[in-house]
Amino acid sequence: MTDEGDEVVPAITIAGIALASVLVPLNSTMIAVALPQIARAFDISKGGASVLITVYLVAMLVGQPLAGRVCDALGGRRLAIIAVSGFGAFSAAAMFAGSFWLLVLLRALQAAFAAALVPGVQAMLKEVVPGRERGRAFGVQGSVLGVGAGLGPVIGGLATAAFGWRSIFAVNLPVVVMVLYVLLRRVPPPGESPVHLLADPAAGSPGRLLNGVFGVAFSTQALSTFAQYALLLTVPIVLDSRGWSAASIGVGLSLLTLGMVVMGPYGGRLGDARGRRTPVVLGLAVSLVAVLGSAILGDDVPSGLLLITLLVFGLGLGVASPSVMTAGIEAAPDSRVGSASGLLSASRYVGSIASTLVLAGVVQDDGGGVAALLVVCAGLLGVSLAVARRLPGRPHSASPPEPPPPVESLTA
Repeated sequence: MTDEGDEVVPAITIAGIALASVLVPLNSTMIAVALPQIARAFDISKGGASVLITVYLVAMLVGQPLAGRVCDALGGRRLAIIAVSGFGAFSAAAMFAGSFWLLVLLRALQAAFAAALVPGVQAMLKEVVPGRERGRAFGVQGSVLGVGAGLGPVIGGLATAAFGWRSIFAVNLPVVVMVLYVLLRRVPPPGESPVHLLADPAAGSPGRLLNGVFGVAFSTQALSTFAQYALLLTVPIVLDSRGWSAASIGVGLSLLTLGMVVMGPYGGRLGDARGRRTPVVLGLAVSLVAVLGSAILGDDVPSGLLLITLLVFGLGLGVASPSVMTAGIEAAPDSRVGSASGLLSASRYVGSIASTLVLAGVVQDDGGGVAALLVVCAGLLGVSLAVARRLPGRPHSASPPEPPPPVESLTA
């Protein structure tokens, strides 16, 4: 008999499953550094080469909800194996692309399989990780995503400088091999997980996918992502107008990612212990205070305070994000976990695209208008904070055992 407190899933298995997620942000940011070299190689403009980024983002936005439906039909483990294999195959093919438009096609196919990774990974985590540890697992995954996004430009720059632009696709192959090993050798097939054999108190209900808790998780994530991308896109404009170098700006932006990476596992564990609502409300409140601190000083906000805002905002979002995702996944019916994951992942793109559109209309090249955008961010964070109070407030733990029968009945 498995005790309630036993470690069911080894940490290395959780980390290996989450490692599949790193391929998504890594390839979203890694290629940016190589665009000038790609443009020269195919004799096109740098702006024309940026279609390699656009096609990836569009495929992710459209593909993740669709991949979620496929995940419901095939299962998370099977879809993840297919997605990682296809991603690796098209990454290898892109290394040998002989024309720019062939490279675009291969990049789109690579992105189509990448879109299936997030639903597959999150469905697997729900399948193999018990409810009492699920926040921790999603916290690890969030940290892995942050590391991938932060290391992408660094790895892309080093690989491109040393071996040329084609090497950025080769970087994926060792990761693909490691992930496939974990999925094939360390993750049990559906129905054979120890968690699946236990009564899971956090198992999804047989109700609708678009229920109240799921809607709260979707809205909270979209609104907080709006603020996240507003900071990521606005701070470089402001610092550049003040004479900062590109390298210095890059180091400054890494503070936001650092906060999310450091606090992700803690936020997940807090959600496991205190319920999903507590870390989300706490984390969003911290992020809101950080944004307000810069907004009240107007367009002349000191550069140092902007960097502190990035760090504190990232710390708060790192605490909140794992429980937002976990609550949305747990609220979905068991048969629709893949769809839930795909839609929740798409909410990030909804927030980021909306942020880009608002920024274009508010912030000027000299950094003017930054205060107005920060006020908008603070308002949306306030809304997300109010909405998040409807998340589950109690830990997902098993019901207490039935009391023993009276002594009289035992002796009757």
